[in-house]
Amino acid sequence: MNKIAKYWLIFGLFYVALCPEIKAEQEIDVPFKNPSDDILQDEITLPGQNNTIFQLLNQVSRQTGYYFIYDSQIIDNDKKVRIRRGTFTIAGLLETVIEDPSLEYKVIDKYIIIRKPPGLAADEITGVESKPETDEKITIFGKVMDAGSGKTLPYATIALLNRSSGVTTNRDGVFKLRLPLSISDDTLRISYVGYKARSIPVALLLEGTHDIYLQPDLISLQEVIITYYDPYEILRNALEARTKLYARRPAHHTSFYREGVLKGEKVINYSEAVFRVHKTAYHQQTHDQVVLLKSRNISNLELDDTLILKLKAGVRSSLELDVMKKLPEFLQEEFLSDFEFKGADIVAFDGGAVFAIEFEEAAHVRDPRYRGTIFIDRESLAILQVDFEIYPSYLKKNERRFIPKRSPDHVTRIQSMRYAVQYRSRGGTYHLNHVRGDVDIRIRQKNRLFGQNYNVFFEMAVVDIDTLRTDRFRRRELLNTRSIFSDQNFEYDHDFWKDFITIYPEKSISDALREMNTEIESLIQE
Repeated sequence: MNKIAKYWLIFGLFYVALCPEIKAEQEIDVPFKNPSDDILQDEITLPGQNNTIFQLLNQVSRQTGYYFIYDSQIIDNDKKVRIRRGTFTIAGLLETVIEDPSLEYKVIDKYIIIRKPPGLAADEITGVESKPETDEKITIFGKVMDAGSGKTLPYATIALLNRSSGVTTNRDGVFKLRLPLSISDDTLRISYVGYKARSIPVALLLEGTHDIYLQPDLISLQEVIITYYDPYEILRNALEARTKLYARRPAHHTSFYREGVLKGEKVINYSEAVFRVHKTAYHQQTHDQVVLLKSRNISNLELDDTLILKLKAGVRSSLELDVMKKLPEFLQEEFLSDFEFKGADIVAFDGGAVFAIEFEEAAHVRDPRYRGTIFIDRESLAILQVDFEIYPSYLKKNERRFIPKRSPDHVTRIQSMRYAVQYRSRGGTYHLNHVRGDVDIRIRQKNRLFGQNYNVFFEMAVVDIDTLRTDRFRRRELLNTRSIFSDQNFEYDHDFWKDFITIYPEKSISDALREMNTEIESLIQE
């Protein structure tokens, strides 16, 4: 195997060993603005039907052009409501279908907000015990979902329009932003491949948890049918445009990093950190550098945990997943003939159109490794996102390549290795935005019939970019990115973590952390 291929198959290395505690604070509540509500008295006509609240609100949105913002913890989306054919005021319809007199309805711009009135305890809105604000900060909780099906949209991009700050949703479509109150006049931009982007004033999101629905954005079928797009040509043009589109100068990225090991639904180890990353220009071959700013960790070992997995070089893998800086084989001109590129379907993304090109290794390749999808902006030809995985057959043949140390008393099988990489334009230049890696493993003790499923993951999201202060770091400041990060010396800093933008834990992780001990409960709502 060539040098490049070896380089790209070190992701997700871990080893068998025994594996320290995270604390966090929560915060909530900012006064709500009181706008004009005249639209609530407008009339709409609906047919008689027995439908869910979710579908009825969608019908109101289609007729009026107004979007709803509310928390599905206080409104049951799936509740069936029967209405007769007739004409209703919007306010009257809401009162009829929701049947909760404690709620109130407010209108700002093109949004109708359904919420608990001000003055109720925060736990009545979010299920979290309220704590007084000690500084001028706001916390925005939300969930991004498909407006038609209600399914959650993982790794959607949440960005402030007028600043270089942002985050991504987690695997459950949930996000949390902790922001200065002074930027409440800014706007959040929510985008996802295949959907119309939404721009929502921050002022609308200052209280509670908000469900945000994105509408699928369908590209004209006529255009697709009559036009043939050669995926090889598109990809070659995108690679040619790479040096002009991506950062041509160094930058400093402030990045949130997390990694963990789950045994079924149980958290074995969970770590979070904030890095300062020196990103070299994309045409340079010098290594990126990482300085650790803050970190925290919790391990949950019990007497029956005789076998523990740790992730090796998770930080390094996050850096190497910058596929536009270090091209994997499926993005190298000399290896394109070893892959089959299919489709070049056109899908919507952030108000524009992108090519979605599926790929897998060609039939003549004896030991295929990669398959996935590449999303390329139709206008700029920037590669915006790459989702790929390692073939299960390759994993089975090369397990020892991925597991440098293993227990002789257990049988280990890697089930899957999946990766997602995302880029975002900031000031006309494309930068790394988010990376995620997941490794699913099954381990069985020898002479036993049943085994245990494990998930090992790492994730990094860029939350801020500085293109002015870009000096390389001093050697003594650098983090060893090839080390086992969970073995670092963690010093918890409450004042730092309570204000920093993080990726909200997935539901399974949140539930598991909550069960571990009371000190960790605040982590999930921090």
